[in-house]
Amino acid sequence: MSNSRNLHLGIEIRLREKSRKIEDENAVLRELMRQDMTAEPDFADQASTASSRDWNMIRYNRNIALLKDIAVALKAIDNDSYGTCEMCGEHISDRRLLAIPSALFCIECQEMVDRHPGEFGRTGLGDGMSAAV
Repeated sequence: MSNSRNLHLGIEIRLREKSRKIEDENAVLRELMRQDMTAEPDFADQASTASSRDWNMIRYNRNIALLKDIAVALKAIDNDSYGTCEMCGEHISDRRLLAIPSALFCIECQEMVDRHPGEFGRTGLGDGMSAAV
C-alpha cells in the first residue's frame, strides 16, 4: 500500500460508511415516494403528502449527487491522486475532504477562487456538491 493510500485510509473508511448511510436513507426515501397520495382522504392531506414527496425528492437527488462525489473521491484514492490541491500542490485537509469529497483545492486556494472566480473559470468543487454535508 502506497504512502498516499495509507494517508487516506481513514477518510476512505469514513467515505464508505457515509456512502452506506446515504444508500440506506435513499432506500427509505424511495419507499416514501412510492406511497400513493390518492389514498389520502381529503385535499389538504393530499397537498401535505405532495409537499413531503417534493422534499423527499430534493433530498434523494442531493444524496445521488453526494454519492457521485464520494465515488469520484474513492476512485481517486484508489489511483493515489486524491487530496492534493490542484493549485498549490499542498495536501487538502481530511476535514475538508470529508465535507466536500470532490474538493479540488485546499481552503486557502478555494478562498482565492471564490474571491476571483472569473480568473480561474471553476469553483474547485468538482461536478457535485457545493456545500458541506
